[in-house]
Amino acid sequence: MRDPWFPVILIAIVLMTVWLGIVGPLPDGFSAWLQKWQTLAAALVASAAAYIAFRNTSRTLNHSEKLEKNRRNRKHAAVRAVLPLALAQVTGCAERSAHALNALMLKCVGESLPAKSAPDDIVEPLPPDTLKTLAELIEYSDTVDVGIIEATVARIQIHDSRMRSLFQDNHDLSGSRIVLRTEIEGRIIDAASIYAGAAAAFDYARRRQGLLPGVLSWDAVRAALRNMRLWDDEYPRLYEALSSRAALSEGPFEASNSNVSLGH
Repeated sequence: MRDPWFPVILIAIVLMTVWLGIVGPLPDGFSAWLQKWQTLAAALVASAAAYIAFRNTSRTLNHSEKLEKNRRNRKHAAVRAVLPLALAQVTGCAERSAHALNALMLKCVGESLPAKSAPDDIVEPLPPDTLKTLAELIEYSDTVDVGIIEATVARIQIHDSRMRSLFQDNHDLSGSRIVLRTEIEGRIIDAASIYAGAAAAFDYARRRQGLLPGVLSWDAVRAALRNMRLWDDEYPRLYEALSSRAALSEGPFEASNSNVSLGH
């Protein structure tokens, strides 16, 4: 938006030019007097021009900032609208992974998984659009703490990598790599943590809450195991392993748990 003083200055310049054209050269006395103030007048004109330029630039920047803020708010609203579908895909994938791992656990002989027991489809990556939705939620959430979503996305990628390693170890031609039952139990807990992380965001996604939860507790992971029909009376070792992790951190996404989650 143009500064309101800008046209006033232009009109003054035009009037001065017209006046000089009509009246002619200024009187000598007046010219001498005017020359005494020439430096000050030039400084004032320069200052006025700089001020006008500054105000116009500031207005342009403020307008651009408002447009960008509005764009980001609308983008966040759009991502939030499709977030329930993305979260449902995450919980569904985590549950299928947990049940596939449970099937492997039941195949264990003693404390190890027989070679070549893991099926080719043991690794089920999420659809790219799901991860894109979660990534965009993180990017466009300017006023919402999305730490739990960030941690869930990170755990999804870690779980995918560990599942691939499990499959490769189980199909190792040399037979020197052994998959232990405790490792499988650890991967089930990882899948339950992913399930719990996604489930914790459903109320926000469905606009039942205005904020996302700040932390994820181990009780939420226990609830996730039960939601996946992995009951504590049927799988006591699994819940004992979870309790061992819980003794070392307040939640599955806590930094203090990083070393534990790398173990079995």
